[in-house]
Amino acid sequence: MAKKRNYKIRYDRILGAFAIIIIIIILLITGCSKRNKTKKENTNTTEPISFSIDDADVNQAYMNVSIETRKLHAGNLILVNEKNPCLFDTQAVEDGTSTEINFVTIKSMLDAKNTSVKPYTASDWEVGLDRETAVAMDNWFTAFYQETGLNDLRMIGGYKPESADLDFQTGRTITIGIFPEIGSSYAYKPEGNYAWLQEHAQEYGFILRYPENKEIYFDETITERRTATFRYVGIPSAIYMTQKNICLEEFLEEIKEYTLENMLMITNADKTYHMYYIPANMNDTVTTFRIPDDRIYYEVSGNNIDGFIVTIFQ
Repeated sequence: MAKKRNYKIRYDRILGAFAIIIIIIILLITGCSKRNKTKKENTNTTEPISFSIDDADVNQAYMNVSIETRKLHAGNLILVNEKNPCLFDTQAVEDGTSTEINFVTIKSMLDAKNTSVKPYTASDWEVGLDRETAVAMDNWFTAFYQETGLNDLRMIGGYKPESADLDFQTGRTITIGIFPEIGSSYAYKPEGNYAWLQEHAQEYGFILRYPENKEIYFDETITERRTATFRYVGIPSAIYMTQKNICLEEFLEEIKEYTLENMLMITNADKTYHMYYIPANMNDTVTTFRIPDDRIYYEVSGNNIDGFIVTIFQ
């Protein structure tokens, strides 16, 4: 008869194995937590945009600067309509001697690109814009091409001194068309991949010129291509108007509430802008105003009505 074996249970080994399992579980949980945290940190990289009033510092030093009062009718923030006509010298624009529009054709900018594939096209040889606007548009359209791989954008409307839509007389308003290789062309709409353009317009200084539900501010004849017409106003102004969902007309009224003593402060990521309004001195050829003495760079635009908007870049 076979002898029965006695098996001795090794509780120490069981406890050791159990301890190892616990350690592995802890390591897995910790690793997942770290990965989730890292993923969250990587996707949360957009700094919030904020607006506030920056009251004057009693210890702040200021300096006096002057601008010709006639410049009231020039700049990126002028409002042009039946009541406030554009006063640009169209012959000077054509001759290249204008101080209001530094005209450049879009084709000349495209020709300067050393690439066989252009990121966008222009409707004809002569369509163009003020140079600052053209450069901003070029950066905007090129970024869209790099983001989507689509190069069927076409600039079909630019500076036009005889335009029925008076805003095109500023040289800062554009109409965008889509011209695909296959299919019919059409005016831009913020749909599909093309929604990127409107979503990022403010980053390049553009606003939708005739947004919905703002009809009270626009001429009743402006009904076509509303989703395809954009206006260059500069980055800080575009950010403010877009985030506040207001049009240019509303902005020019709101900015009058801000002075040197209580400037509008716009913070976007690591950039800060200050803006304020100055009434034009209609009794003199020169309007004198003050700016902070420690300013890095500033711009002044007329509103084509009654004053100037100062933008300080810091």
